[in-house]
Amino acid sequence: MPTALEIYQKLPKTNCGDCGVPTCLAFAMQLANKKASLDKCPHVSEEAKEFLAASAAPPIRLVKIGTGDDVVEIGDETELFRHEKKFFHPTAYVLMIDDTASPD
Repeated sequence: MPTALEIYQKLPKTNCGDCGVPTCLAFAMQLANKKASLDKCPHVSEEAKEFLAASAAPPIRLVKIGTGDDVVEIGDETELFRHEKKFFHPTAYVLMIDDTASPD
């Protein structure tokens, strides 16, 4: 994830407050701390959207295991370690039992 100053350089620097934050620098700081999303700024360029979307993508992609009510989602997290924040998908345990073995 880029720093607040790197994000600020990509923002329009209008300080319009349309995003709900008084300045673009304050908005960049919120983006860097993952307390705001880029779509709140109506004036951001496509270049900035591409740059920030690529850098904000989760390092672990989403994987779905199972079907129906038994589906478990793993990944799609921005935190790599439990102490950084929290994981949003619960831990799942799987047990495979081979029931095709002969009773010899």
